[in-house]
Amino acid sequence: MSRLWRDRLLISLEPGAVALVRVAGGLRARVVAKQIVEVDPAFGHEPWAGAVAALAAALEPLRNERVDATVVLSNQFVRYAIIKPDAALAGPAEELGLARFQFGRIYGERAKGWDVRLSAARRRAPRLASAVDAGLIAAIGACFPRGAKARLASVQPYLMSAFNRWRASMANGDRWLLLIEPQQACLAMIASRGWAAVQTLRGVYSTPEDWATLLDRERLRTDGVELEAATRSVHVHAPAGVKVVAGETQGWTMRGLSLPPLGGFVPREDARFAMALTAR
Repeated sequence: MSRLWRDRLLISLEPGAVALVRVAGGLRARVVAKQIVEVDPAFGHEPWAGAVAALAAALEPLRNERVDATVVLSNQFVRYAIIKPDAALAGPAEELGLARFQFGRIYGERAKGWDVRLSAARRRAPRLASAVDAGLIAAIGACFPRGAKARLASVQPYLMSAFNRWRASMANGDRWLLLIEPQQACLAMIASRGWAAVQTLRGVYSTPEDWATLLDRERLRTDGVELEAATRSVHVHAPAGVKVVAGETQGWTMRGLSLPPLGGFVPREDARFAMALTAR
């Protein structure tokens, strides 16, 4: 008997690892397979070359499987910028053009080779722009050749997949979202009117005290942004095995973000798959 539902294949792509999670069952979803492939970050001429090579090898046995794949990109492969509303812009094409201009102003000529996307937003609200090397997008697409049963459904930056996953559960009003990876943190401020600030930082941020220091510094950096005076609430997702305990740390209220229950997924044991499972 053929399956009514195609399985989902959720993938996270990081400089040091590729995680694959196969989810079956439709409305009663469950994890039926999971795999971690370690990656040499120094492989190839691009920072993502090793991860894509590992992904291609891991997908080879799945080419004839009926799966729809969603790839979540580590924030180390993505640049972000806030695009402020401009009444002079006439529609989405001009807004995208402004985003491309802003990345070019910040990063120079290399930004010409980036794939730029804009988040959805209310009219006249700030939008989040993301930029990914177009070569990386093409390389991921090549891992799903035409004619194979395995199909690529979506490629998502980690910040966007996490925000979409938890936006309904995060407190209303101005709030911070902090995403911790092994060698990087991504910190965003979402104000009541829309995206207010975003910053990615290289380094190891393994304790709540590290996060509080980072938040203090970034709050000073965004001093010119109009925020609620009492904005000391931060929602943290730290899938790399760092335990987030709700409570106060150096004046900040930390709130851990957790994935909904899913058969075959044990959060404490399967922490390295959590980034992939943020995909909706």
